Amino acid sequence: MNSDNQRQVTFLVCSPLTERDFYRFGIDNWITHGWKVKVFDITSFISPKFWKDIDGKKLSFNFDGLTIFHNINEAIFAINNLQNNTVFIDFLGLSSVETKLRKAARTRGKLVQLKLGNPPKSKFNKNNQQLIRTYLNPINFAKKLISIFKNKVKNFRAKKYFPDYLVVGGNESMLGINNKKISIIKAHNFDYDYYLKKGHTKSNKDNKFLVFLDDDAAYHWDYKKLKIKPYVTADNYFPIIDAGLDKIAKSLKLNIKIAAHPRSNYADRILRYKHQIIENKTHELINDADVVIAHSSTSLQFAIVMKKPIIIVTTDEIEKKFHSRYFSHLINLTASKLDKKVINLSQSFNVNNWREYLNIDHKKYEKYIENYVKTKGSPEKMSWDIIIEHLEKDLY
Repeated sequence: MNSDNQRQVTFLVCSPLTERDFYRFGIDNWITHGWKVKVFDITSFISPKFWKDIDGKKLSFNFDGLTIFHNINEAIFAINNLQNNTVFIDFLGLSSVETKLRKAARTRGKLVQLKLGNPPKSKFNKNNQQLIRTYLNPINFAKKLISIFKNKVKNFRAKKYFPDYLVVGGNESMLGINNKKISIIKAHNFDYDYYLKKGHTKSNKDNKFLVFLDDDAAYHWDYKKLKIKPYVTADNYFPIIDAGLDKIAKSLKLNIKIAAHPRSNYADRILRYKHQIIENKTHELINDADVVIAHSSTSLQFAIVMKKPIIIVTTDEIEKKFHSRYFSHLINLTASKLDKKVINLSQSFNVNNWREYLNIDHKKYEKYIENYVKTKGSPEKMSWDIIIEHLEKDLY
């Protein structure tokens, strides 16, 4: 195919293209289908402190199609020089700068956004004490007003620069889509791809163990990017989780393994779990585990698809800290969707009968999959293959 006429896809990203992202973005899939792939990364100027703190240049994957921009003019110039009918995979936010880039991209081709991997969400009401604390404190009140204004601006931008295509995974991700000009591509979450590749195989393991799904709750790089306070503090969190896991493991006569969050870096951390931390093996660990323990990790999808016993846990710090209220709400909401009780590891708990905690409600699990993992009727193919084949059929 003549390179000038070759189908082209350009990823617009505001976080470094890590090796994990390279594969999660299905870049090899696009290349195999004959597409020319570019990745335009604007992190260094949209979030300069975050870029510096995480050493974004070092983290970036060595890919010839990657361009790291240092100002908006460079990025817009590059977009304007792309061929017509370029497909843009839009991972940008809703700041004014990102909106300008999105506007430039629309003049050169089609915008594709993904609404995948979303955990259960709902609007949660603050209790009266929290409301009083917010509105009687001038600083909190000012922050609240600013937050409301910013959200209104973002919602306006989102409606104005809606995508041409929206990729969804689960019924919940289709809610609120009222624009008839948006073409829906029914797919599934990226984690489901692992299941399609490797399935759920019976393990030949010699020992029985429980696995805790790490959220990188104390160190996650989103805290720096979003400029928010961590939901937990390392000096409080790790001892409580360790002690709680010890107690559960002893009662169930199981060993303990930690499935590290894919963006975590515990090798460089002084404060961390005392138990064995295993990186990049989450699917395998869940497959082999007798019990899965978590807060609200998106990796719970593996456990739900594989019909594994699940225990949902929290801590006093998560439940009582004002800035952790969203995390607390998410944990409790996830538990309710699976008909699970939540165990607070900070408090004394004595479970004589684990059956009600380890019970698998198959109807709840299937409903969860349908709502949050895989859109009913979507093909049993890799997510990116579904997307690529849909676009090729529709556009070419």
